[in-house]
Amino acid sequence: MTKQTKTPNYIKIAVDIAHRITNNEFIEGSKISGRTTLVGIYNVSHETIRRSLSLLKDNDVVIVNEKSGIIINSKLKAKEFLNIFKTKSDFFSLNNETFNLIKQKKSIDNQLEKNINSIIEFATQLRNVGSIIPFESIVEDGSVAVNKSIGELNFWQNTKATIIAIKRDGDLFLSPGPYFTIKENDILVYVGDDCVLENIKNYISI
Repeated sequence: MTKQTKTPNYIKIAVDIAHRITNNEFIEGSKISGRTTLVGIYNVSHETIRRSLSLLKDNDVVIVNEKSGIIINSKLKAKEFLNIFKTKSDFFSLNNETFNLIKQKKSIDNQLEKNINSIIEFATQLRNVGSIIPFESIVEDGSVAVNKSIGELNFWQNTKATIIAIKRDGDLFLSPGPYFTIKENDILVYVGDDCVLENIKNYISI
């Protein structure tokens, strides 16, 4: 689940004031008597209202005058402020979601690798008791398999072996699909009955 970032109250209030300006609840050129009025409307502290107005002032939405109060400066600037806020909000939301998805993917990949390694380890231990047997074969230079996908090779149809992983330059590619392209010096990790070792040796050495 994606963790939601909480928007500070002063920003929420600034956004609400900008919405009220664009909806003509606060008319451009009109005056709000002072911060106390907004404190009563939003039921927050004077400091929160001060920060909200400071944000709106920095974006030319309002003019803050200690003596004459708060003047609604520009409806257009209020719209621009809302657009900027939405863009930033969408960006940070997408950024947070992407970060969390990457973390989830890494966690899933790590767990999948552990599971595959466990399968290979268990299968190796059971090699001599007639259970699942993992085999490994290297793809040498000139092999028919070089630069071809597993699907193109019709691997299972031609060898009766199921590839469960491919080792390449120290990396382990788990459960490669039909579009996975095999390269020279790849090590195929596969399972099958006793005949598959000879089948693969004959097939990929063509």
